Amino acid sequence: MKENWQKILNVLSFALLVICFVRIGWIENDIDNLRNTMNNNRSMLQSSIDSISSNVRYEMEQANNLLSDSGWNTDGLNIEEKTAIFNCYVVPKEYNPEKTTAHIICNGTAYPLTLENGRYTAKIALPLFDESGITSVQFTEDGTIRTQQLDWYINPKYDMVPTAYVYYSGESSQSYEGANITRRYMGALEIDFEHKGFGGEMKDAEIVLLVNGEEKWRHKPVLEELYLDEYISHYVGDIEYSFDLLRGDTVKMYAEITDSNGWVYRSVLEDATIGEKGNPIPNGTEYRAEADMYDAEGNLLFSPYN
Repeated sequence: MKENWQKILNVLSFALLVICFVRIGWIENDIDNLRNTMNNNRSMLQSSIDSISSNVRYEMEQANNLLSDSGWNTDGLNIEEKTAIFNCYVVPKEYNPEKTTAHIICNGTAYPLTLENGRYTAKIALPLFDESGITSVQFTEDGTIRTQQLDWYINPKYDMVPTAYVYYSGESSQSYEGANITRRYMGALEIDFEHKGFGGEMKDAEIVLLVNGEEKWRHKPVLEELYLDEYISHYVGDIEYSFDLLRGDTVKMYAEITDSNGWVYRSVLEDATIGEKGNPIPNGTEYRAEADMYDAEGNLLFSPYN
């Protein structure tokens, strides 16, 4: 009988132990849930505080802002002057039409604004190939100057000026006959021309060969226009060229694109010297898709890699 009671006590003790472990597990789970809830609440509270702080800061900035409205828009390109035209305007909250004068500060220079229908406006010509900063506007009245920060940064080159990307894929081979070497190219040429809606559509494309620095020939690849919209056009075509060289010759082959503005875009496809064994030795010019940009006289306007 005593042994039976001992067994019963052992079973009950084990059952109580299991229940304790289960309860401990539940308590730990409740603690984890409570901790997660507290963390979530803390995160939500911090987010609310940040949002309120941001709103308060914004409202304070708006209250201290001298302007009720401001902005700028593009007004085309001046190809001859190599500038982009921008229309700027600001609307002050308080001003005296007969006394208040305004200047906008661009690249460290103050440009006068003209009052028109409650707006102070200016037409500014910015250099095409440099980033410009319109940093502030100043209002002057009876010798008192008030300044409002603007922090407008404008890069006409990538927003307005056409850009050409050239992609070449294929293979080259050589054959030999005495001192003469015939070098052949077979491949595909793709051109993405971003005219960006400001004119300057692609007009022509040629493959140009220079041997020892002198132009030897120009060939026009047959290109098919696959895509065209108000921002970009896409062309693709097969190319197959061969030309004769001598050992020691330097050879440079590039794609040359001309747009309707007269600007020229060049992307080097090969730059090498023919070695004593007849093999092309690269001269160090790396192939890059985005083309350098020149004016009609051959002056470099912009290189994305300088």
